[in-house]
Amino acid sequence: MSKKKSFNVAVFTFVATLAITTVLAILYLTSASSSRRERAQFIADSIGDRIEAEINAREYIARILEIEVIRESGMISPEDFQTMGEELFNDYLDVVSVTLAPDGIVNYIYPLNNGLAERTNLFDDPIEGIYADYSKMSGVPVINAPVKLPDDSYGIVIRRPIFLKQENSGSFWGFASITLRLSDFLNAVNIKALAEEGYEYKLTANNMITGDKQIIMEYSEKELTAPVQSMISTVGGDYWNIGICPTANWMNLHEILGAFAIAIVISALASFGASSYMSMKANAKELEILSYRDALTNLENPRSYHEHMEELTRKKLPFGVVFMDLNDFKQVNDTYGHDAGDALLNITAKRLQNSIREKDKAFRIGGDEFVVVIHGDKDTSFYDSVIARMRQNVARDVNVGKVTLKVSISAGYARFPEDGRDLESVVKKADEAMYENKRQYKAKKAAAGQDKGRGSR
Repeated sequence: MSKKKSFNVAVFTFVATLAITTVLAILYLTSASSSRRERAQFIADSIGDRIEAEINAREYIARILEIEVIRESGMISPEDFQTMGEELFNDYLDVVSVTLAPDGIVNYIYPLNNGLAERTNLFDDPIEGIYADYSKMSGVPVINAPVKLPDDSYGIVIRRPIFLKQENSGSFWGFASITLRLSDFLNAVNIKALAEEGYEYKLTANNMITGDKQIIMEYSEKELTAPVQSMISTVGGDYWNIGICPTANWMNLHEILGAFAIAIVISALASFGASSYMSMKANAKELEILSYRDALTNLENPRSYHEHMEELTRKKLPFGVVFMDLNDFKQVNDTYGHDAGDALLNITAKRLQNSIREKDKAFRIGGDEFVVVIHGDKDTSFYDSVIARMRQNVARDVNVGKVTLKVSISAGYARFPEDGRDLESVVKKADEAMYENKRQYKAKKAAAGQDKGRGSR
């Protein structure tokens, strides 16, 4: 009887312990899979934010051309266009060409034939004509990818319509376009690093004009297994989507068998499982926090910027935005390397943060581009003083190793609601003000003959 009781207790204890540890093992496996998905989501969002920021940066080139055309009332000479092309073209390695197409006819292209181009009518092209018609009628920029380039490689075309008046009707001038080499653009956003991290990926475009879903880049032709997705806002309401999943499954068989083997052998797995669960929850929370921070400068990132601006405009709170970037930053990277450029960005971010009030926010939205959001209703003199303080703080010499870098910024601001009744209008005005400041800087530099670099040994 005693043996039978002992046997029954042993069986009961084994079954009870096995039940508890099995439940904990299941919780552990579920949590591990969830944590991996959260990490993958963070990575997908980070890549998506980078692609979105880089597309916006490339669209700025077309926007600059648009501003110049409007400023010159549409009277652009080949020499003027050649000069603009020289100033804009070398900023990005993936840019194949920039063009102007008055009345939809491509008359100017850089770099080619001193700015002159064969008179190609975009409206007559069976593919480009669809996008040109839509852009002209809607008044919004368009993006087309992937497109086949003359050298049989694939590219991205961003095209902005230009209107010489505020109202679209009867004021259409033509288009400003930029063509990118797709492979170089994707190298710039380092999408291939996903494969090095053990992920398969697929980047697709959802074309709002044609309704087509086009594959831009994929790791392999097979379908992804339960991928995480991140939406990327591109140009003119179009969006891309990036999906990623591990090259293996989210959980493999060895992990499953191992977890249950430990559950059977070690009843103390309950304590281990609980601690692992809490640790993974903490890691998940940390990843969520990091998803709002720029990894290099620790400023808030584009995701945080967009959410913050949506909150301010939704609540109709007064605010202002100061757009700024570093002058001649590309020259620092080219001359002293990206490590020096990264060090300069990091120091600039700290100086920028120290130039503003505690209640205001600084963001890095891509490359050497920063945004400061001023909260509250402030007059123009306040913004002038903030920008002056930013210029003074940032302009102090930066020592990187044996190199001393000379730093300056271009900046522009706009206020809500004084300078625009919606976020897009305010951002556009601030962006235009910054580029006008940059244009003045370049003109002043050219006039002074300052062709030397910003660093000296």
